[in-house]
Amino acid sequence: MIGFLIGVFFAAQDVMIGVVFLGLVVWVFVRKGVVVGLKILLVIMLGVCFGVGRFLLAEISFGDDVSVLNGTGEFSMTGCVSGEVDVRADRVKYTLTEVVISGEEGRVYGGKLLVNAAKYPVYEYGDVLSVVGGPVRAEKIDDFDYGKYLERYGIYSMVNNARVMKVGDGCGSLFFEGIYDLKGKFEEKVSRIYSEPHGSMVAGLLLGVRKGIPEELTLDFNETGLTHIVAISGYNITLVILVVFGMFGFLGRRARVVVASLFVFVFVVLVGASSAVVRAGIMGVIGLFALYFGRQNQVGYAVVLTAFFMNLWNPKVGPYDVGFQLSFLATLGLIYVSPVIEKAGGVFGRALSRVPVMFAVRENLIMTLSAQTFALPVILRSFGRFSLICPLANIFVLPFIPLIMLSSFVAIVLSFVSEGLGEKVSFVSYFLLEIVFFLVRVFAELSRTL
Repeated sequence: MIGFLIGVFFAAQDVMIGVVFLGLVVWVFVRKGVVVGLKILLVIMLGVCFGVGRFLLAEISFGDDVSVLNGTGEFSMTGCVSGEVDVRADRVKYTLTEVVISGEEGRVYGGKLLVNAAKYPVYEYGDVLSVVGGPVRAEKIDDFDYGKYLERYGIYSMVNNARVMKVGDGCGSLFFEGIYDLKGKFEEKVSRIYSEPHGSMVAGLLLGVRKGIPEELTLDFNETGLTHIVAISGYNITLVILVVFGMFGFLGRRARVVVASLFVFVFVVLVGASSAVVRAGIMGVIGLFALYFGRQNQVGYAVVLTAFFMNLWNPKVGPYDVGFQLSFLATLGLIYVSPVIEKAGGVFGRALSRVPVMFAVRENLIMTLSAQTFALPVILRSFGRFSLICPLANIFVLPFIPLIMLSSFVAIVLSFVSEGLGEKVSFVSYFLLEIVFFLVRVFAELSRTL
């Protein structure tokens, strides 16, 4: 599986992974000797060939794909809104499938078409839209390759400034329609009981929705290296599993594992199925089925298995999705680096021993350093900077995040019963969020002065 992942990155011409591969070759020969090392390298090379082949297969554009229309002019088309509608401050993004060109009713184009349209009116999942515009491949924005960014979602064609009109509905899945409807109601409750920027922060923590967070606050989060806290992670998946196990305590162990796995799947879809969420979801399900079969869950193996499955399904997600790379590298850091830091001796060990254990200060410092160790090369390559204040900011801010998530979740659930009761309970998360905002502003100013 490691060989397969290396092959995928090789095919995408990622030099960093090539360096990792050379390091792996040296490690195998040093640890295993020449004979055993050659056998292992043979298996790895077979995996590399498999990975290269899978990536190249994903590059093939078949004749009926909508991307064949790129750059050929303006068309009048119809298509089904088959993904979550992305409402931005100045526009709306629709993902269409089953595209048909006017005058070619007998030919249905495959693939996905991203449509950028005016913000109003906003149409919904499952609507059939008439779109007038010229399909193109997304271009680079400065140093950011937007085309490759979209390819990880299987989108190779987009229409900008499209003229859109609804001509039908009912073309989507009832399951996804129900999921998006539930998410919309949840977001509505958040906006009703929380003012801004508290509402956007709660929506980000619970639903992975980042839109609406003020630009100034976003810059402060970027400056302090705390953007990761406004993202769904393994903690959310763990919370889902614990809640399900508590609710269905009357069932047997294996039945609860199956039910919890279904809830994890629904939750992953509900919050948008970003790479970090999918990674956490798959690892959570692997852990559940280890429990189901009475086996020990080897977390290191689970990480590799999860990365393999994700890239087998979509080989563009590894090379082109920075979120995927950061999520997996941070997880590997937590698994393999944190034990080393905890047992460190010398000056570093003595300094670490003086960090207070109270309020999980030492634990948060170790977790931050461990996660950043492996993720640092990707951070520098992708963003060109690293926040020196990040470890210190994490120590102070991270302890509040689980409390905010739990209190805001309880407040929103209660608001479905009584909005007034939900507003009263939301005071707890309001207070905690104000502390977080204050700390973020302080550390952002400190970072700018360094």
